[in-house]
Amino acid sequence: MSRITLAAHGYELAVNPDYGANLTALSWRHPDGRLIDILRGCDDTALIPGEPSPVGCFPMAPFANRIDGGSFSYASHDYALPINRPQERCAIHGFSRFAAFEILSRGEGAISLLHRQRGEVFAYDLVQDIIVDARGVAVRLAITNRGAAMPFGVGLHPYFRLEAGARLRFSAAHRSESDDRYLPLRFIPVQTAPDLGAGLALVDVAGFDAHYSSWEPRLVALERPSAGLSIKLRGEEAFSNLHLYVGPDRDFVCIEPVSHIPDAHNRSDLAQHGKLAVLGHGEVLAGTMRISASAMNGLNADGR
Repeated sequence: MSRITLAAHGYELAVNPDYGANLTALSWRHPDGRLIDILRGCDDTALIPGEPSPVGCFPMAPFANRIDGGSFSYASHDYALPINRPQERCAIHGFSRFAAFEILSRGEGAISLLHRQRGEVFAYDLVQDIIVDARGVAVRLAITNRGAAMPFGVGLHPYFRLEAGARLRFSAAHRSESDDRYLPLRFIPVQTAPDLGAGLALVDVAGFDAHYSSWEPRLVALERPSAGLSIKLRGEEAFSNLHLYVGPDRDFVCIEPVSHIPDAHNRSDLAQHGKLAVLGHGEVLAGTMRISASAMNGLNADGR
């Protein structure tokens, strides 16, 4: 397994082209000299091809999150995808997260990686560009359809480290209510109940899993006062939606910018909350996630 490290402007990032272009580490140098982990990290020697591993972030393409039964219909045709979450009877997170990526280019603080997928249902090229500069870390996914017209989606799945006292702040209009397989049943207005966006302590919401639509502004602030760290995540381009998951041990939170709701392929009744993009041959869908870190200070109520 090959690890490539980018280090610039106080950030240190590791990416593994052989394992889904996953980020296997991301840290930031605090002004007091400490190197603080932003994402959970892993030992690349422990990565097993085709199997999940505790990486820091992975790409999701040509869909994000779940497809019920791994099946869907489009343009009067029925399609079946491999069930890679059998306990929930779902296809999940797409086909690129374990694939080998080619290195297209590499420079100081930047790298561009490519996965070519030519499957029976989806044929696409996925480019992941990573740039580390004075503004922070930018990860951009751009998927190009290389087959017949099909519905596409993309997303990123970062795992942010947590300590006691960590809080989230963001704004969104609607939140999903889901069944026991985490498939959306409906969306409810966020203001009807206390929510993470109001700054609830993450220690109170172990195992939390929900999807948010009308995520505006597309900004999340993660406050980690025990580490003296404030992290901001921004979504750009196709990343209109936000998915959140807090691990059962409360040691990480997934803050996932995505282009559509879970099981969008089968939920036309919820399309107003985040639908797929139908791409013709050669058309492109792209989304950018930006992560920046700063020493902890007072934030406004909206996380800015």
